Amino acid sequence: MQEREVGFIEILRVNPIFRRYWFGNTISMLGEWFNTVALFVLLEQLTGSELALGILFMIRMFSLAFPQVFTGMLADRFSRKWLMVGANFGSAVVVSCFLLVNDVNDVWLIYFLSALLMLFHAVYIPAENAAMPNITESNELLTANAMNSATWSASLAIGSAMGGVVVAQYGVDIAFIANTIAFIIAGIIIATIDIPQKKVKVAEGSFIAVSLAQVWDGYRIIRTKPRIYRIITAKALWGIFGGGLVYMLVLLGSEIGFGEVATGIGLMFAARGIGTGLGPIIVRYGLTNRAKWPLLLGWLVSLCGVGYVIIGWLNWGWWIAIAVVFSHAASGANWVISTVLLQERSEDEWRGRMFSTDFLLLTMVNGISTLAASLILEFTDYTLREVIQIFA
Repeated sequence: MQEREVGFIEILRVNPIFRRYWFGNTISMLGEWFNTVALFVLLEQLTGSELALGILFMIRMFSLAFPQVFTGMLADRFSRKWLMVGANFGSAVVVSCFLLVNDVNDVWLIYFLSALLMLFHAVYIPAENAAMPNITESNELLTANAMNSATWSASLAIGSAMGGVVVAQYGVDIAFIANTIAFIIAGIIIATIDIPQKKVKVAEGSFIAVSLAQVWDGYRIIRTKPRIYRIITAKALWGIFGGGLVYMLVLLGSEIGFGEVATGIGLMFAARGIGTGLGPIIVRYGLTNRAKWPLLLGWLVSLCGVGYVIIGWLNWGWWIAIAVVFSHAASGANWVISTVLLQERSEDEWRGRMFSTDFLLLTMVNGISTLAASLILEFTDYTLREVIQIFA
């Protein structure tokens, strides 16, 4: 008989390790979305180019993707706790360097620092996902992942909305300072957590040779487990068009910005955050039959596309935020279902490499999708509305 799944409040009350992790991670994510809105606004102000924004999205995605080849191995071989702590502190240093950007001649610095920031994220993400089953009980795992996804979404909604207002009123530097402080606080909190872990056995030989062997071994394990690679592949399929659609949310927000670009971008990303927050809650309380989860993944991807088709049909105003919420509620549900399935079907020794493969495929496809959308908008006569309909 399956144990009763705990609730959101209950897991914070009975699991102090998860409670501290969640608190630190929430602070980090809130600050991060301040920074993200600020970057979009800063680049738009300096260049006014749709392609420049597309390049930023592409750099962020590819810089998150390629390191995943090795960062999953790090999460299996070294302390996941200290990888997360180091990634937070490293991110704080990088974000503070955005204060050095002054004019259009510093656009290269925005791209370079964005790539470096994503490198630290590439270290953090597989360590975080692989550690989740280590700090929760079996009847807490779904709730923990749903709560983590909902918190990410709430941080996206609140951080983007607040970031848009703050950037519009006080400028981008305040957002960068807030994000720097948030990363430092998050790193300190996570450093107080004890995360048990069964590390992969290290063979004799040079560090590089052993590391490459472990990476390859991780991919071999995934290929021999159809219940794993099918979910990873299905998850990546969303990004074929999803990456371009998320990029176009920035342009959409810019067009309906109510006089302030930052306000419009903040509204669109806040709507995205509300949607991706509702999705995990729907899964937690309405889609609890795990036997049906694999079949739901394809339907949820389709529903996400339906939301953007509606956006392409409507006259643009604040009301399109409702369609954004609907679309990303479907993608948020898809995300938490696939993540829990992967965690439940994997073993601790290779879980980090599995999640790095997952993110490698997803972020590469997202990056290619974003590049395609930006090139179409920059060098063809297709309008933003038409490209949204094509990608949806």
